[in-house]
Amino acid sequence: MPQIDDATLDYLLARGGLTATEEQRAGLKAAYEHVATMAERVRKPRGRMAEPAVTYSFAEEDEA
Repeated sequence: MPQIDDATLDYLLARGGLTATEEQRAGLKAAYEHVATMAERVRKPRGRMAEPAVTYSFAEEDEA
């Protein structure tokens, strides 16, 4: 599982002009592994079937 060290977190916070309490830093570090995993997934090529449907239809009994 990807983890972020304190020095990297400090750099990213400073780069963004942000400050964080120790509680917020702990939350950011805990969330990092999920964000890093998601970023890895979305950067992979996918076919059009991976996209959500943009149109919906209803059966006749749904419209009653």
